[in-house]
Amino acid sequence: MIGSDATRYTLLLSSLPYLPPPLSRQRFIPPSRIQIDKALALLDEADSLRMQRINEVLHWSHLPIDLDDDTLVRRAAELMATIESDFLRQILLERLVIRSFVVALRRRELERPPQPGTRWGIGPYLGRILANWHDPAFGMGHLFGWLHEASRLLRAGDSLALDRLIMMENWRCLDRVEERHEFGFDAVALYVMRWDILDHLERQQSAAAVSRFESMVNQALSGHELVFS
Repeated sequence: MIGSDATRYTLLLSSLPYLPPPLSRQRFIPPSRIQIDKALALLDEADSLRMQRINEVLHWSHLPIDLDDDTLVRRAAELMATIESDFLRQILLERLVIRSFVVALRRRELERPPQPGTRWGIGPYLGRILANWHDPAFGMGHLFGWLHEASRLLRAGDSLALDRLIMMENWRCLDRVEERHEFGFDAVALYVMRWDILDHLERQQSAAAVSRFESMVNQALSGHELVFS
């Protein structure tokens, strides 16, 4: 039986390895989902519910697939209101702001600007985005330097690089607040958010490696009769 919450959080975090910055030169394989779930099993019921809510805010795949944009945004906002920690709520808002920028970039590329009165994003910049719709960075490149590059990558159709750019920006958001939280559930949630980013990038790199290998094989075999079919 684990005693205090402080003991529980200490045991949980000490059971998991240090997470280096993404795409660093350190040889590192993130903990598996099984390892993460085993560590999170140390959380009590209330903390497990908090973690579930955070996952639902960050990963809309947890919500029903048939929801429209308006309902998705409303549900995400409702979930945000259930997060008790001001610190975590601010982090989640920053992540949703990044997602809203990406939604706007994709809508602009598809020539599908949001219709008046519809919900399509979250955060304090939606009005400025619409007011500067045709500017590559929505008039906010001085605040969000990554938007120029994101716009360029989207126009170039380089979805892999765009996804990596977004993940790196998500990581930088977490770095900026690293020293502001108190040790406890906030620290556990930050670790899991970091792990999610590293796991995503690791799987992305693996998929890209397979794709490159298949491309090289196809190129090598091009114009040659296949011995085996």
